[in-house]
Amino acid sequence: MSWIRSYLSDRDQTVVVNGLKSEPFRLLYGVPQGSVLGPILFVLYTKPLDDIFDRHSVCHHSFADDTQMRNSSSLDQLDTTISAMQECVSDVKSWMTLNRLQLNDGKTEAMLVMSKRASTSGLIPQSMRIGDTDVDFSDLVKNLGVTLDSSLSMHQQVTNTCTAAYIEL
Repeated sequence: MSWIRSYLSDRDQTVVVNGLKSEPFRLLYGVPQGSVLGPILFVLYTKPLDDIFDRHSVCHHSFADDTQMRNSSSLDQLDTTISAMQECVSDVKSWMTLNRLQLNDGKTEAMLVMSKRASTSGLIPQSMRIGDTDVDFSDLVKNLGVTLDSSLSMHQQVTNTCTAAYIEL
C-alpha cells in the first residue's frame, strides 16, 4: 500500500507553452495522466457508481471516463422511465461532486430509440432535465466511432462508411 501512496503523493504539475515553462504547482488530487495505472485507479475510484445505477435499475457501461446509461420501457411508461433516468443522473452528479469529480454537462447527450410509428404519436418529449440543464434528445449519437440514429436504421452509418471509402480511393 505504501508504494501506491508514494505514487499518488507529492506530485507537481508544470505547463509548457511556446517554450515557456510555468512554476510547479502541487497536485492534491487525481492520478498521473498517461500512466499505466491511471485507468485502473480511475475505474476503482468510480466503482461505487455501479451501486447508484443498480439502485435506480438503470443499465450502464463505462469505457475509461465515458459512462453510458440506458433503459427501456413501453411508450405508456416513457415519462416514468425518463424520470428514473433523471434521478439517477442527479444522484451520479451528487456522488461525483462529493468525490471531487465533475460531470461534463457539455458532453451529455440523450437519445430516445423507438419505431417511426411511436415517434409520430405526439406523446414524445423533446428533452430531459439533467441538473439545471434541459438536454434535447438527439437524432444521432456516436458511440466509439459508430453512429447510431434514433430508429437504429444504420442509414447514417452506411452513408458515413461509403463517404469515407470514397475519400480513401
